Amino acid sequence: MADVLKLDRTKPKTKVLSSSCTLCSAAFGLLFLALCFLFSVSAYAAVNDDDRGKEAVERRQKIDIERFYAGNGGSVPMTPMAIELYNDAVKFFEKSEFELARDALHESLSLEPRNALALELLGEIENLQQNFKGAENYYKQSYLVNPSPRVRQKIEQLQKENSVEKNLDTDDEEHFIIKYRKGEQGYEGYWLKNLLREAYRQISQDFGSYFNHKTAVLFYSGNEFHDVTGQSLWIGGLYDGKIRLPAYHQGFRELDLRAAAVHEMTHAFVAFLSGMRAPAWIHEGLAEYEQNKVQPVDTAVFAEAVRTKALMPMSRLLSENLQIDKMDPLEVALFYQEVFALVSYMVERFQMYRMKEILLKFKEGKPAEQAIEEELGISTSQLENEWLATIK
Repeated sequence: MADVLKLDRTKPKTKVLSSSCTLCSAAFGLLFLALCFLFSVSAYAAVNDDDRGKEAVERRQKIDIERFYAGNGGSVPMTPMAIELYNDAVKFFEKSEFELARDALHESLSLEPRNALALELLGEIENLQQNFKGAENYYKQSYLVNPSPRVRQKIEQLQKENSVEKNLDTDDEEHFIIKYRKGEQGYEGYWLKNLLREAYRQISQDFGSYFNHKTAVLFYSGNEFHDVTGQSLWIGGLYDGKIRLPAYHQGFRELDLRAAAVHEMTHAFVAFLSGMRAPAWIHEGLAEYEQNKVQPVDTAVFAEAVRTKALMPMSRLLSENLQIDKMDPLEVALFYQEVFALVSYMVERFQMYRMKEILLKFKEGKPAEQAIEEELGISTSQLENEWLATIK
């Protein structure tokens, strides 16, 4: 998730990176607060698909007004407005509204060219849209301003990906940018398009939601998948803003590919609906739930944990600080199977639209306990007790 720069209107100075600036006069403060009020009612609220076009127009109008007050003769100091525009871009980015984010970032950089975070975020947008040349250019500009190890790692990762993906063919679909091996036996472009369309149809209908952007989907060989992601060959797929699948891998059957595609695409929907704020338990629980419709999920470890009373407590499952990568393989298996069982119970009892509403609560920045209680009208401890009672 991108960093948000803070603009505190109650203090005489604010900082962007290492620079400082004087805040606006009281008269401008009142004017700007009035403008914020006019545009804040619906600017960042969750909306349904029918309202998205109207909301996008309102957001563009907001950028146009801010541009006017930041122009020649305007009374707004440059750096505070650059911060406002950057913060707008972060919110657009979190909703996958990349064009709006790009516009706001360019406006921000026109006022404060040495904003390393804005340059980095432009790199992220171009990277997600498979524009490696543009992404590398922005990452390098960001690194020149602030030589961050994080940005250096992104440059190195991008170069690694490009060395593999320059040999892949590209095909565009309504919701996807598809990279695959043309002529590779078994999985041709038309077949892969249909695979993704079927997965998208299943998940979008369940969530009652649709992408407003294109997601990159990359079909690798087993070795390419390992080289790019660093994951073991037994991993069925990965979602990191892009869907990455080891399609051309010996022993990876068509059913495995379909199941992996549904699993990773569910992650893309969860990230989109939650503004990239959903915790691991609901990410993996919903992904396993959707995957189970294609290929039954193994629950042997969960069943044994129930028998021996060794289930993870819900307080741990829901923890925002849970580090799955530091668990041993048995714990990882239990985590995946337990959140699958929990989320399946929640969907069956409260229906999927309630799970979608919980994701929207995460977008607002609410913790799991609060999101569950507000949406389901039940505490997490009561939810745990009633769920465990059904298992026993």
